[in-house]
Amino acid sequence: MQSKFDLSIALTLSTWPALTLAVQNSWGGPESAEKRDWFAGAISDLISTTPDADVDYVEEFMLQIMNDEFDVNVQDGSGEEISAKIIGLRKLTMLGDFAMVDEMYSKWQERQSKGSGGKVNFQHVTRDDDEDETDWDSDDIDEDDDDDGDVEMGEAPSLVKVPKEKVQPKVDEDGFTEVVGRKRR
Repeated sequence: MQSKFDLSIALTLSTWPALTLAVQNSWGGPESAEKRDWFAGAISDLISTTPDADVDYVEEFMLQIMNDEFDVNVQDGSGEEISAKIIGLRKLTMLGDFAMVDEMYSKWQERQSKGSGGKVNFQHVTRDDDEDETDWDSDDIDEDDDDDGDVEMGEAPSLVKVPKEKVQPKVDEDGFTEVVGRKRR
């Protein structure tokens, strides 16, 4: 039962695009593939030692490892999906239902035989200047239309540093000059 659950963790992690991309690009260093395998074992150990671990707890653990080991800050919500799938598979394997794990394993074998291996392609898209245009053009704005509730404010004053007025020293009746701290000036 435990070996099927461990297999389900490894298979689930192999479907996580963020981790797959990190391993393919060696963001965890030259031993990124070994880190992925260790990652699956660490999740299995976490759930074994913390039986009441829920989706949020596992997600937080996974995101921390992604950040620490692969320098990837995952913020797309995929961590929650993967952790929910792991917790769901844990419940199924505890009940002795291995159909989902077996199905995942057969799909993984198909991907391996096709040579794709769960490859994730990352494409850097460059934007043209034409794409920077807004939906409205400045030519379309009607300057005379005051029904929109905007208030005409005029030009803003220029930002110029105004010199602070120098405090004149105070001389007491004996001819001594009073020293004032900078905060009181």
